[in-house]
Amino acid sequence: MIKQIILRGVTSYSPVTNLTIGPLTKVNMFYGHNGTGKTTIGNYLQDPGDLIYSDCDVQPPNPDRELVVYNHIFMDNHFQESSQPGVFTLNEGNIEAENALLAAEAELKKLADQRQVEVDAGKALAATQKAKREEFLDDLWALRKQHDSSDLKFCFTALNTKERLAEKVESLNLEPVSDTFETLALEAGELQSASDQERPVLPSFSFPERDVELSPLLEEAISGSNNSYLSEIINDLGNSDWIKQAFSFVDKNDDTCPFCQQKLQADFYEELGKVFDQTYQRRMEDLVALKERYEAGAARLKAQYLRPDYQMPEFATSIAALEVLLLKNCRLLAEKLATPSVPVALEASTEIMNSLNSLVKVEQDKTTAFNLKVKDKKTHLEKIKSRFWDCFRVASDSMLSRAKAVQDDLDTQIKAKRQAIELIKSQAQEQKQIITENRAKITNIDQSIDSINASLSTLGLKGFLVVREEGDLPRYRLERPVQQQGVFKTLSEGEKTLISFLYFLEVCNGDLDSKSGKLKTNRVIVIDDPISSLSHNYVYDIASLIYRRVLSPKDRFKQVFILTHNLFFFHEMLKHLKKADDCSLFRITKAQYSSVVPMKATDVQNDYQSFWQAIKDAQAGRTSVSVIPNMMRNILEHYFNFVHRQDELAKALQELAEEDIEFKALYRYVNRESHSDAINLTDFGEIEPGHYVERFRQVFVRTGFEQHYEKMMA
Repeated sequence: MIKQIILRGVTSYSPVTNLTIGPLTKVNMFYGHNGTGKTTIGNYLQDPGDLIYSDCDVQPPNPDRELVVYNHIFMDNHFQESSQPGVFTLNEGNIEAENALLAAEAELKKLADQRQVEVDAGKALAATQKAKREEFLDDLWALRKQHDSSDLKFCFTALNTKERLAEKVESLNLEPVSDTFETLALEAGELQSASDQERPVLPSFSFPERDVELSPLLEEAISGSNNSYLSEIINDLGNSDWIKQAFSFVDKNDDTCPFCQQKLQADFYEELGKVFDQTYQRRMEDLVALKERYEAGAARLKAQYLRPDYQMPEFATSIAALEVLLLKNCRLLAEKLATPSVPVALEASTEIMNSLNSLVKVEQDKTTAFNLKVKDKKTHLEKIKSRFWDCFRVASDSMLSRAKAVQDDLDTQIKAKRQAIELIKSQAQEQKQIITENRAKITNIDQSIDSINASLSTLGLKGFLVVREEGDLPRYRLERPVQQQGVFKTLSEGEKTLISFLYFLEVCNGDLDSKSGKLKTNRVIVIDDPISSLSHNYVYDIASLIYRRVLSPKDRFKQVFILTHNLFFFHEMLKHLKKADDCSLFRITKAQYSSVVPMKATDVQNDYQSFWQAIKDAQAGRTSVSVIPNMMRNILEHYFNFVHRQDELAKALQELAEEDIEFKALYRYVNRESHSDAINLTDFGEIEPGHYVERFRQVFVRTGFEQHYEKMMA
């Protein structure tokens, strides 16, 4: 069954926007004025493969769907020639063949139901498979979004849909990885933020002054010479360092001892000076030089390790240890200079310096490697991307495994359904062969001839009949008592419509091929304006024929579409459709483009009401404003003839025409009346709906029927 019809870019339907007609049911009735787009629906269903319908669609698609369409194309195809193909229908006769035929048709219908069950089950499995796939895609996309704001987002270039991402991940092999997303992001961020210039390499620490730490002078007890009589007593007392320091503060011209105030010997200071001779002075100078050199080296080292480049956690311990060592050694050197006779041992800095430079070497290697990457940034970013996808494949492995297991299981179930459907199709083909063989035994075209002629008699059409034409192929032709050729061309338009529609009903209920094995219950019937050129006398008959030959019994055909512009016929069909359980009504209108909207049976109006509705539709932009003058004329004629107030109408129209020059065209149009002249006046220029409707309202106001106007326009 057709659930939806989608029209776009054909005849009066929008070229840019899809118009979806639905939901459709077993019986579908469409009402709309001529030119609104009804015929397009029937034509499309009749030949959906035509290139002009390339932007249209039917849901669900079914290339095997059999449609029988009544429209002008049907009439042209079957009644241009002097005879028509015979329609094969069943007749009484071979009871055994008839029973076999009925049994095969029943079995074919049963198989069709079974096939539909399997198809529905397969669709449900496919829907589950699609839902599970979407669930997997969502999970994978959630994993991707974790990197959207990281420096690794460049790895997703061109993977801007969930399906593309899944295809990428599913194409990857699972490989062991040592990288993490964090380290890769850091590496990528550094590379992406770097300019094309290379980074400077971190300098190593150099401390040539560390040879001071091994100087033998520091271990030597530096004291005065033995060339003075004072040397022995100074050495015995062990206070040469104190005396040397004090010697620089005394007045050497004063012969009084600064401590005991006794008179010193005349050569005391001379002898004391001999103790601290030139050799002693040179050693002290060497000691000062060692201290100054070491302190300068320590200051240089400190200036280097305090630079921001070295303020990394890895360096902190070694730098702290070096700083302590340098402070200690500088303090020992100061002590040695203060007490040169006391030996000191400085702590060696070699081990700490080596450790520190090992850390520097690591950073230097990193910088060297980074600089190599900067020289070929694109290649190295591609390598990072490759390593990233290895990590991503590992991270998504569990969800990939689960999704594959689910999809494989569903694939197996769907395959089983397909096999079941193929088996049913082969069984159905066997039943179709049985139907073909037995139908050939009991079918002919005579019964359809009798049926058409009986209907012609019932409808009161005299003077021509349908007869069988002799020949190799079974065909019909129309015949008059005095004319056997070209009878169809001599018929009135109404008679042509009736005979072609009666033939159509036989086609619906029979077959043009005696060997056809198709079930008539699977047919979709489309009837487009079957009373387009008929008088009202036949509307009731056509509606009754459609009910008896198409709609009853309810399972006669798979689906039925009926389209009409005739309100009386629409009413008649509604009376029959009240008996239908599954019926939908639609209204077709046209403004710039055609529009199809669902309607209720209670929305159906009589002719007078439909005139008012047309004005409201034009005012709201649902139909062309060009219908406004004709609708207004029809309303004024109907209403004022009914209430016998034509004189008051004429007076009101005259006054409004004199007051408003734009109203004169409508005034002349109304005064001509519907049937007074075959010429239609359409000289209204650009119709502004609001202005015309307001002047129209004034007609009712001035004649005292404003309340009626308000009621009809509500």
